[in-house]
Amino acid sequence: MKLESLNQRAPSKLSGRQVSGRCLCGAVELEIDFPAFWAWHDHSAASRRAHGAAYATYIGCWRKHARVAKGRRNIASFEDANTESTRSFCSRCGTPLLYERKCWPHMVNIPRALFTGRIGREPRYHVAIEELQDWAYTGNRLAPLKDYPGIVWERPKLRRRPRDVDDLDVLDRRVASARARIVR
Repeated sequence: MKLESLNQRAPSKLSGRQVSGRCLCGAVELEIDFPAFWAWHDHSAASRRAHGAAYATYIGCWRKHARVAKGRRNIASFEDANTESTRSFCSRCGTPLLYERKCWPHMVNIPRALFTGRIGREPRYHVAIEELQDWAYTGNRLAPLKDYPGIVWERPKLRRRPRDVDDLDVLDRRVASARARIVR
């Protein structure tokens, strides 16, 4: 799409402050003007696969407020004809860098995880929530796992109903006999 335009623009001074993010290996650095336009969680299958995660969290900013500060030659791209989008990543470490959509040519989306500091927006929106996976963590209470420092887990819910079909037969017989006693 228009990755080249990220480098051609002169630094803009929206707030007079820029924030930068980088890939895992540090070969590519991106810079945006503070604050970002918006932030959201993307649950779509395409983003899930591109990031290898339950969902991806992005920040969106106007193209004119984003720049490649370092490592333009290390950026590779993949164009997805199905979604009419381009995903760029670091060719050295594979970190996802940019997500651009044909329907929004003036906007560029960047994974939130690339930035260590504040970007001026909290991700309060969810895109493609209907594609949320049943195995994704959704904020349930976590407890420390005994003998494994730093590991927490979701305790299974207590089951109040029988676990097995055979147990249901036993329950049915108990209910029937209890009813018979009540009727007498």
